[in-house]
Amino acid sequence: MGGVGVSLMLTGRKRGAAERHGINTMRIAPYLFTLPFVISFCLFFAYPLGYMVMMSLENIEGISSVTFVGMKNYVRLFGDARVMNAVRNSVMFTAGILVLNVVLALLLAVVLNNRQTPLRNMFRSALYLPALTSIIVAGIYFRLFFGSGDRTPLNSVMSFLGFGPKAWLFDTVYTGVFALVITSTWRWLGTNLIYFLCGLQSIPQELYEAAEIDGAGPLQRLIYVTIPGLRPMIVFVVTVLTYGGLRMFGESYVLWTNGNTPNNIGITIVLYIYKTAFARYQTGYAAAMSTLLFVVLFFINLLYIRFLKIGKEG
Repeated sequence: MGGVGVSLMLTGRKRGAAERHGINTMRIAPYLFTLPFVISFCLFFAYPLGYMVMMSLENIEGISSVTFVGMKNYVRLFGDARVMNAVRNSVMFTAGILVLNVVLALLLAVVLNNRQTPLRNMFRSALYLPALTSIIVAGIYFRLFFGSGDRTPLNSVMSFLGFGPKAWLFDTVYTGVFALVITSTWRWLGTNLIYFLCGLQSIPQELYEAAEIDGAGPLQRLIYVTIPGLRPMIVFVVTVLTYGGLRMFGESYVLWTNGNTPNNIGITIVLYIYKTAFARYQTGYAAAMSTLLFVVLFFINLLYIRFLKIGKEG
């Protein structure tokens, strides 16, 4: 009996040690699983962000000449006419792609989601293909499309309609922003179309059948069933387009060679930041613009969360 008691006692001790080891493992496991994210977040977001803010308070010339200037770079921003031009162009561009991408992508998604639409799978693929195209290739094509010659594609259409040719990329701010909006919409319309098509799959078919029984026509079903059902996806698309529009760089860089837009008609915020840092070598001033852009985007996201009720039911 004594041997049995000792054996039971040893077994109990081992079980207790195993349980304590299991509890300790359960406590440590969440930290181990989140450690890769924490490390990558610190290395690739927190540290660069902090370093950018520090640089924005300095006057940096070349590599080694660094002088602390405090808030002078930020004060300079509000007196820089080119910054105001870049902000105006970026806001106009963002508004343009929001209207075109949301409205067109939504309407096309409704049409291509209808099983009676002929060749709908082919049209889905064709509309998505531009998203796979390099921005360099797209920029070269649209530079030719918006060319100033009489026989360029767009001017040929204008001549057919009875209008004279126009130098779209060199005329006014409005023609420049129009070219940017068309180029960007051509590339990303298919992606937003896919988002809306995914959202349409989540709307119960019974809602459309009930609306049709109640006498609702196609337009009424779109307004009272489709759009409310797509609200989360619309909010997502609007948020992504706003962020992408205000940080747009590629289109403006390739439509005009190296982003050299005449009279700043095609300059955007990020293009101006790039040219300030790598053409004029005013890294501290460029860092101040980048910091301010980050703050603006952060508060825009907060406004979206607040007024569009992101993350809330109903």
